[in-house]
Amino acid sequence: MTAYPPSGVKRNTPAHERNSALSDPLLAIHFLGGFEMRPPEIETDLLPVEAAADRRLVGDLTALINDVHAVEERGLWAEGTVRTTTAEIAGMISAGEIAVARMDGRVVGCVRVRRISRETAEFGMLAASADHRGVGVGRDLVAFAEDLGRRNGLTEMGVELLVPWAWSHPSKDFLFDWYTRRGYREVGYREIATDTPVASRSHPASLLATPCDVLILRKDLRKHRDLRERQDPGERRDPGERRDPGRARV
Repeated sequence: MTAYPPSGVKRNTPAHERNSALSDPLLAIHFLGGFEMRPPEIETDLLPVEAAADRRLVGDLTALINDVHAVEERGLWAEGTVRTTTAEIAGMISAGEIAVARMDGRVVGCVRVRRISRETAEFGMLAASADHRGVGVGRDLVAFAEDLGRRNGLTEMGVELLVPWAWSHPSKDFLFDWYTRRGYREVGYREIATDTPVASRSHPASLLATPCDVLILRKDLRKHRDLRERQDPGERRDPGERRDPGRARV
């Protein structure tokens, strides 16, 4: 079970930090026709364990995660495979592992954060509502996860990324680049063959439609605090081309 603090730990991201164009009145006038309009602030917090009994909330979060991953992982999983179930999400909330992002009181995103070792935490199931893309929901959720780790004395944050062996998946390429710009680096991988059940999926019949690797990414929380830091373009790699698909795997 995670050692994170109970609910009430919140992170508020001012709109001007998420959208530099809108923070400049001249740019705002140019883009918005004379009005300096700003999107609502994002409020992110860890759900209380009691929220596991809220069937509507659990159902909404489950649907959000499944909808997002159905798009992000299209072509990787057999038809009909779902990312998670209401029972799994309720269990994660009970364990204090689910944080949500809200705008105007409405849940617009979520992430799972859990401690996996003495020094390392890991986030996953990152999802933002399709109606609230591009306003910083994902960035705020990742920042919240990293802040939790720091407050609990952890030095490393991790995330895993499923990528196909022999072809390039647009969503995965985008995420790989997005994570590396924020200080994450590939430290290893593990193979998942098409006939291998994945324990983290909702049931053993959830099988891959194509051979994949799980990339293991890590970020040193002591060195990287600015989510806007950028990697040298010369260091970027396409995860779909990082190794010969035919080479022997260990």
